[in-house]
Parts: sequence; C-alpha cells; structure tokens
Amino acid sequence: MCGIVGKYYFNINQYDSSDLSRMMKVISHRGPDSSGTFTDDVMAIGFQRLSIIDVNTGDQPLYNETGKIVLVANGEIYNFKELRATLQSMGHVFRTKTDCEVIIHLYEEYGNSSVKKLNGMFAFCLYDSVKKILLMARDRMGIKPLYFYQNDDVLIFSSEIKGILASRRMSVKPEANVLDEYLCFGSLCNGRTFFSKIVSLEPGCLVEVTNRGIHSQRYWIPEIVESTLSEAQYIEKIESSVNNSVQRQMMSDVPLGSLLSGGVDSSWVSVVANKLAPGIKTFTIGFPDPAHNEIPYARFTAGSYGFDHHDFVSDNKEYADSLEQTIWHHDEPLTFPSSVQNRLVCRYAREFVKVVLTGEGADELFGGYPRQYLSKLQNQFLLLGGVNQRVILMALKFLPFRKIKTLRRFLALSPYELVLWNAAFTEKERIAWLFDKDEPDISIRLEQLNKVWNKNLDTIDNLLLFDQQTYLRSILNMKDKMSMAESMELRVPTLDNEMISMAHEIPGDVKLRRLQTKYLFKKAAVRHIPRKIVYKKKIGFTIPVDKWLRDKNGVGSFLDMLIDSSDKIEGINKSKLEKVICEHKSGTQNHQNILGHLIYYVIWRQQYIDTKPLSVN
Repeated sequence: MCGIVGKYYFNINQYDSSDLSRMMKVISHRGPDSSGTFTDDVMAIGFQRLSIIDVNTGDQPLYNETGKIVLVANGEIYNFKELRATLQSMGHVFRTKTDCEVIIHLYEEYGNSSVKKLNGMFAFCLYDSVKKILLMARDRMGIKPLYFYQNDDVLIFSSEIKGILASRRMSVKPEANVLDEYLCFGSLCNGRTFFSKIVSLEPGCLVEVTNRGIHSQRYWIPEIVESTLSEAQYIEKIESSVNNSVQRQMMSDVPLGSLLSGGVDSSWVSVVANKLAPGIKTFTIGFPDPAHNEIPYARFTAGSYGFDHHDFVSDNKEYADSLEQTIWHHDEPLTFPSSVQNRLVCRYAREFVKVVLTGEGADELFGGYPRQYLSKLQNQFLLLGGVNQRVILMALKFLPFRKIKTLRRFLALSPYELVLWNAAFTEKERIAWLFDKDEPDISIRLEQLNKVWNKNLDTIDNLLLFDQQTYLRSILNMKDKMSMAESMELRVPTLDNEMISMAHEIPGDVKLRRLQTKYLFKKAAVRHIPRKIVYKKKIGFTIPVDKWLRDKNGVGSFLDMLIDSSDKIEGINKSKLEKVICEHKSGTQNHQNILGHLIYYVIWRQQYIDTKPLSVN
C-alpha cells in the first residue's frame, strides 16, 4: 500500500518536475516508510512507500534488468509467487523479493495484456522510457484508486486527488451539476469526481499514454455466466473460495490483523485467518447506542475462537471533532457517515498491526442487503397479473409501517427503475422540492446503468452488477482513503479474483431465497461460525446520525454552519432548508441523509474550493 504521483508531458517544452516533492508530501500519509522518484525529459514520477512485502529491498520505483522500464505500484499482487516462478523460468532476472516486480517482467513478456494475469488489489503506472509510453491500470473491482487530469501539455496522476491539486499546473475548479446525483446517491459515478477535469480511472481499465494522447481499454468486464450446480455444490465452492482467498491475502512481512464488525463476512474472514495465524489480533469500534453497537457480537466471536481482541467506543463528540479532517482525507464529500469511524478504528489498530483484513464485497457479490431482496419480491409480484398487482398495491397503501411503504413504492417501479433507485439515500422528490426543480439531474447515473443493464439477465443479477459498479466502488474508495489516512493497509479477501468469478456463476435467484439475504453464503458460513452470528439481524456499520444531529455538543453543531453557508449550495431554497432542519431537530421527521450530505458538501467546499486546500496537516 503506497502513494503514487506523476506527470507525463505531451509538450516537452513545458516540462517541469519542480513540484514533484510537493505532490509527494501531500499524500505522504499513504507511505511514510520511504520515498523515491524518477525523471527524464518526458516523465516525472514520485512514490511514497508503506512497506509490507520485502521490507528491506522493495523500495520503488522498480526497474527491469536494463533500467529502461520503470514501475510504481500501489497495492498487492497475491499470485506473485506463481508468476515470479514462471517468469524466472523464461529467463527474467528479479532484483527484489517484492510482489509488484512481476508487473514489469509480465509487461516485457506480454505487453498490455499482462494486466489480465494479475490477482490482487492494485493501481500502477509503468513507464517504458525507450518507447516513451506510460501505462496506468487499476484492479478489477477498484480496490485501489488512481486519478488523472489532462490538458494539451501534460497528464497529471495521483493516488489521491490532492496529489494532483498540489501540482503547479493545476487550478482548482468544482465540477458542475454534481449535487443532484450526490444528494440522491451519496456519490458520483462513471469516473466523475467533484473536481473539474479530474477523473477516476475506471476499475478493470488500462490506459496507454503516448505523445499522441491517451487510449483507454477495458481488460476485464464483469460477466454473469450462470452454472447449474446443486445447492450443496455451490456451498462447497463458496467455502473453498473463502479459504483460498483469505490464505492468499495473509502474505505479509509485517504484523497483520482483522477488522471484526460482528457480522457474518468479517467474522468468517477472521476465523479462517485465525486458523492460519492463531491468536490473530481483531479490532472493533462501537457506539453508546445499543441499536448500533456490534461490540457484544464481536467479543462473542473473538472469545469463541481465541482471537486477541481489541475494541473501543466512539461517541458524537469524537465524531464531530474528527469530521473535518476525515473529509480532507476523503478528497470529496463523504458518502457514508461511518467514514469517520472507519478512520478511527484504523488509527486504533495501527498501534498493533500494519495490515488488516476486512469483509467488504460479499454483500454486493451474494446479495446481502435487505433492500436487494426487493428485486426478488418484484419478480414474484410481476407474475401475478395486472388485477392482482393493483389489489396488492391498494392494500399496501393503507398499512402504516415505513417498510411497507418502501415495499409498495418499489413494487410499483419497473425492474429498470428498481435497480436505479435501490441504493438511493434520499428520494428524488425531496431533492426536487428542496431545489425548486421538476426533476433532479441524474443523467450520468442513467448512463452508468445503461452500460450495465442486460435485458437477458434477471433483475437480481442486474441489481448486483449495478451495485458492484456504483455502491461498492464508493465503499472501496472510502475504505482506501480512511485506512491510508492512518498509514494502514486494508485487504478485502471477499473480492479476490476467485471469489468474484465464483459469485458470478451463481444465479441471482439462488443467492436470495426463502426471505433470506445472502442465502447460499450464509449456508456456507454457518459451517464455520456460530449460527447466532450468521443469522442475526443485519446492523451494518451504521451510526446514529439522526440522534447526533439533534445534539449541539456534537455533529448537530454543524447545522448552524449549514444555514450560514447555504449560499454555497447552488440552487437550494434556504427557507425550505431551514424547514428541513427544524423538522429534524424537533424529531417529527428524520432527515439525516440529506442533512448529513449537505454538511459534508459544505465542509468540502470550504476546504478545497473556497480556501487554499493543501495544508499537509
């Protein structure tokens, strides 16, 4: 895990590498152990290292045998030992024992197609100084980030947006028309960021840069290739894949632990890891509110298997005190309120270990969110015929429960609309009302769905694929930024290549069954961890923002700032915003999502747009 910055000049008459050290310094939290640079008349590369594999000789940039091919890579290559043995048998000479050196020699042997052979989490930049070609690539699911900016003279890239902003060639401008999509979904998609002309390299993509410009290609596209195995066979494949993936990702030359949320995914990962390294250190963050606190479940699992467990409780005041710095590290307005707690638990764990495993990705691969089960219910609803559908919708209309109202709203949508709005934070009607418009502009989100949508697939499969390319990417982006803010490597075994391929072979209708989310995954997990953990009600890493916003001694203190800064929120109706805040404070309505996202947006603007953004502290 490390930090990358660099510049490739199309116009060598404009070449300037004098700001490279500034770009490196602003992302130095990603790699405080060592740093390195490479420059020639076209290229300037900077690297900040967090040493995990081959601590003594694995510093970067890395070079091939002739020194003509240069590499900086962020992440880990989990199949590097097999690749290294194959490449050595072909005559390649390795200078280090680090995992990422295989990327150079794979390129020498296979060219641009070499990236297809990698199983890992990575973002890398490889420069061929003879051909003057730069290659940039990201892993299949987007676990590790990479951003770039391009004009006629130069392409600037970095692991974090602030690394690009630190270049003297940059002027900071906000991206237009982002608020509607952000307030509806909590994030942007399709490579867009909150900064004009700065884009995120798409997962599963490779970009080739030459003096003629840039060419992007997808080296991996997620595909649903459903098999017809029995339930027992699917369960065996899940068990095997989890075991293999965790074992692959245990490689480390520094202390390794696991984040233990108390849920099924992180518990299973931790149990497998503990078999390989008995007494593994596990870490949990909890809350004073029992409804949001998973510490008791984590302690139960840790005690059952002999983990070396550590936990602590975080409250509203600590959240409020940490919020602004967390947003600075995130580069953009937060998607998830729990970003703060993710950063805090990584800071705590960093006192004991340098690498942690986590369970992210299983929900998107296997259907773990209750909201995803709506697609299954809709499939059955559409089989009923028009008259029966109308009767059911009418009956549901008179039932008062909030979840029933949600069910009725989603059953009335088309399958396409259900997939689009399934993971929304705030209803589009509320956004339109607050900004005095007919419809929020979510055109880019629709473009992303159109890329994913396959009329030959079940709604469940379309939903899972769309979640993997939107919601999951937001989670992975947050996890990377929050862990790296504390110089911590975070690994996700449930997104190993083997896990992804295996999950895409299982029909969606089998993943969700008998009113049970993640049906098959849980059937496999219960063979290894207690039923009490597998089948408990899903809490997720949620925090009590609704209550905390009513407390002026905590995050509620930001509501006054929100009113005072409403002129920075383009198009918002200030009197309606005041009404929303009053309703929330009084407890008559819960507006936590829209108020939270507006607070994050205003703080981000203050840090990155309205003032000089790049204080290294």
